[in-house]
Amino acid sequence: MKFHRIFKQLCAALVIITSVTVPIFAQAGRGPSTAEEQARVVQLALASDKDPVGTMTSADGRWFEKWADEIPDYQFGPDSGAFWFENGAAKGELKRVIRFQHTVSTAAFQVQHHMFDPQKNPADFEAKTLAGVEGLLRAYESLLAKNPANRSEQLDHAMALRDKGELAAFVKALPPMPRR
Repeated sequence: MKFHRIFKQLCAALVIITSVTVPIFAQAGRGPSTAEEQARVVQLALASDKDPVGTMTSADGRWFEKWADEIPDYQFGPDSGAFWFENGAAKGELKRVIRFQHTVSTAAFQVQHHMFDPQKNPADFEAKTLAGVEGLLRAYESLLAKNPANRSEQLDHAMALRDKGELAAFVKALPPMPRR
């Protein structure tokens, strides 16, 4: 009888431990991004160019933010373009929307060009940064068309440089990200 009681307690403990650890290991075991997910990111970036607020607040926008944090095969870290708009080029709610647009634009660029970790190659990192700034400028244009109060002098300057074909030089001259 004593053996039976110990066995039941052991089984109960095993069930509890399993129910706690399995979800943790399942989450940590997220595999690489799929072709369908990558295509979804590219489509999301295109949609966000036209309606950045709607895309960011949609179920797809929330999915993207979770996906970008969880996938193990791509690194979508910040760059000098993100540092630039975070430090004054965009303010208030505009900053949050521009941050999303920059992230989805760089992610789309990276999956289209199979850049898993652009920080390993300076040319890839520069191209990814430029793609992010180009994306955020497209979103900025959409935001301005809907509400001219969203105007930013620094973003206007970057758009003027883009229109003159000088955006790549501007992005290359941005100060580097500070070391942590």
